[in-house]
Amino acid sequence: MKKIDKLFYYSHETGTLKEISRFQIKGVAFFFGSLAVALCTILITNHFYYNFLDLGYRQAAFLETENKMLREQVKTFEGKLHQIEDTLEEFAERDNELRLYVDLPTIDDDTRRVGVGGVSTDFGIAAGNSRELLNRTNRWMERLERELQMQRESFAEIEKKYEFNREFFNHLPAIKPAEGRYNPHGFGRRRHPVHGRWHVHGGIDIACDIGTPVYATGDGIVEVAGRNQGGYGRMIVINHGFGYKTLYAHLSSTIKVNRGDRVKRGDVIALSGRSGLVTGPHLHYEVIYNGVKQNPIDYFFDGINYHKAEDEFAFELHKQK
Repeated sequence: MKKIDKLFYYSHETGTLKEISRFQIKGVAFFFGSLAVALCTILITNHFYYNFLDLGYRQAAFLETENKMLREQVKTFEGKLHQIEDTLEEFAERDNELRLYVDLPTIDDDTRRVGVGGVSTDFGIAAGNSRELLNRTNRWMERLERELQMQRESFAEIEKKYEFNREFFNHLPAIKPAEGRYNPHGFGRRRHPVHGRWHVHGGIDIACDIGTPVYATGDGIVEVAGRNQGGYGRMIVINHGFGYKTLYAHLSSTIKVNRGDRVKRGDVIALSGRSGLVTGPHLHYEVIYNGVKQNPIDYFFDGINYHKAEDEFAFELHKQK
C-alpha cells in the first residue's frame, strides 16, 4: 500500500486543487489531540471529584443501590403478606364455623377470593424485574384487601344474625308453663270431656292442683289478662313477636299481670284454677304461630327452675300484703 505523503483540498476561488502543508496538518492534529486530552482530564476529574459537571454518575450509582434495597424490602414485604394470607385463611375457617352456629350459609373459597371487584394499578414507570415485582405485590395486596373487606362484612352479618337469634330465642315459647302431667297426644281432634262432641283441641291440658304457679314461656307483651266469655274461663294471652302467641286458660282469680305488661320467660304470671268449662282443675296451654295453633309439646325444653320461680313469686306476694 502506498503511503500518502500529501493532502490536497479544492479551492472554489481558483477552481484548482491546493496542497495542505505538513505544518497545517500537524496544527490541526495537535488542536484536536489537545482537545481530547482536555476533555478526558475534565471527565476523569469530574468522576472522582464532586461531579462538578453534574453528569449524574454518583446519582445513578446511588439510585441503583437504592433500587436494590427497595427490591429486598419488597421481597421481605411479600413474606409478611404470606403470613397475613395464612391468618386470613384461619379467619375464613373460623368465620364459616360462626356462620353455621348462627344459621347462615357458609362462604366458599372462590367467593372469598373474588370478593369486591377493583382496578389494579400498573407501575409502568418501573422497568424490568422491578416493575413485575411491584405489580405482583400490588395485585396481591389488592386481593387481600378485598378478602379482608369481605371478612369484615361477614363478621358484621354474623353479629347482626346473632343479635336477631338471641332476641328471637328469648321470645320463643320454649318451656313447659307449669308442673304437672299431660297427655302427649292431647293436641288435635278429640271428644270434648263435657259435652261429648268431637272437636279440634288446639292445645294441651296440664293436670295440676289449684294454685299451681303458671309461667310465661317466653318474653313478650300481655295482650289479654282476665275472664273470657267462652269456655276458657280466666285466661292470659302473651304476644311474643316473631309471629308467636301463647294462651293460658282455666286460671284462678290470682292473675299476676295486666294487659300491656312486659314479661320474661320464667316469670310467674298467674296461678292455675278450674274456671271456665272444665271437669277438674288443670291448665290449658296453646302455642299459636302466624294464627295457626301448634302442638305445644314441640316447644317444651328444659331450663326453668320452677322452685326458684315459686320462691320469687311468694316473696312478691308477701311484699304486696
